[in-house]
Amino acid sequence: MKQCPVCKNYTIQDDYDICEVCFWEYDKVAQKYPNEIIGANNVSLKQAINNYENFGAIEEKYISIVQKPKQEEFPN
Repeated sequence: MKQCPVCKNYTIQDDYDICEVCFWEYDKVAQKYPNEIIGANNVSLKQAINNYENFGAIEEKYISIVQKPKQEEFPN
């Protein structure tokens, strides 16, 4: 599993997976340009991290969809 760049949980199995904890779609390009809105996500990586810290999802519209991380997904 790969670590989600937004919530830091290990929820990403394949490239372009969507993290069930924060709803970020994994995107290698967005990681190279964290201040840019590019790729499948409608917010920049930097904004997604800020949003996750403030209300638990990359965008408010995903609050009711996201799930709590499983024990095995927690960062070390």
